[in-house]
Amino acid sequence: MGVIRKTLGTILIGTLGGTSYLTSSTNLTTPLPADDELWSAKSYATFNRHKNPTIQDVAWKRVPLAHVRPELRNNEKALATEFCRGAWSGYAYAPQRLIMMLSNRGPRTRDQLFRQRQLAFSEYELGTRFSDHFEVVERTGNSVTVRGGGSPLDSGPRELDGLIVVSAKIDKETDTAEVGIKSAFFNSLEPAAEGQKPANIVAEVLHRLYSRAMVDSGIRRLTR
Repeated sequence: MGVIRKTLGTILIGTLGGTSYLTSSTNLTTPLPADDELWSAKSYATFNRHKNPTIQDVAWKRVPLAHVRPELRNNEKALATEFCRGAWSGYAYAPQRLIMMLSNRGPRTRDQLFRQRQLAFSEYELGTRFSDHFEVVERTGNSVTVRGGGSPLDSGPRELDGLIVVSAKIDKETDTAEVGIKSAFFNSLEPAAEGQKPANIVAEVLHRLYSRAMVDSGIRRLTR
């Protein structure tokens, strides 16, 4: 929790000036629909085994395919991978990326990704670990699901656990691509009291601004 609060505080300083831009240029849906794919995902059932309350949302945006790089317009997997690269290697994650690299890189984490260039060219295959805080735990044809909230070296339950789904879909009927970053955070350590979320409202609001910034950052990698 301490690392997350520190990171959110750092990000707040860097992104508050762009709040108006982010809220006008990206969309946010919360809570997630009851039939959202995340609720039936294997990773969600595995990690939120207590079925605890969640902080849940998805930041998303539609982009005209004409604005997307030609080699990505007909390949959802490539589009999702490139969007994921842009989100994690771009400006929004830069403060956290630096904090994590300075505090977590060492002999025990030598097989993980820390540098901007590594994140910019990773394939984000199942099992990919980065920043000693994230691990790819599920991969589909158009999405990458990352577990966060603690070091992947410790795969056990966490007081603040979470899944982040980075996705991209191509809609030929409207000639658009829809990209999004969906999040669900929960306590996986023990059963929570009814209605008790894993973080306070301030952290929740900051997270949503951060998600919008990550979407904006990811899109910049897709466009011409």
